[in-house]
Amino acid sequence: MSQFICPLCGKFVSVRYYDPSNFEDDILLIQVRGLGYGKGVEIVEKYSLLDGSDPDLLELISDRIAVLYDLLYEDVGDDEDEEEYINDLDEEKIE
Repeated sequence: MSQFICPLCGKFVSVRYYDPSNFEDDILLIQVRGLGYGKGVEIVEKYSLLDGSDPDLLELISDRIAVLYDLLYEDVGDDEDEEEYINDLDEEKIE
């Protein structure tokens, strides 16, 4: 297997180069402006979606993440085990 499809966005991603350790811990909206035919684009503005500026898009993302969470952790066990697992993940982030 050399590529997988991201279940959140549908993008094809190389397994060999996939490393989420440097990913942004925010959901950023980026406005771009074209530089002319064949010259690419430049970033005009970046802002966080988490500030509530686009609640509809945030809700779509949130709903999709809930589906993915259920897909990945449906066999965690009862609610107590699941809460303990989530607490363990939170502690790992702090360290």
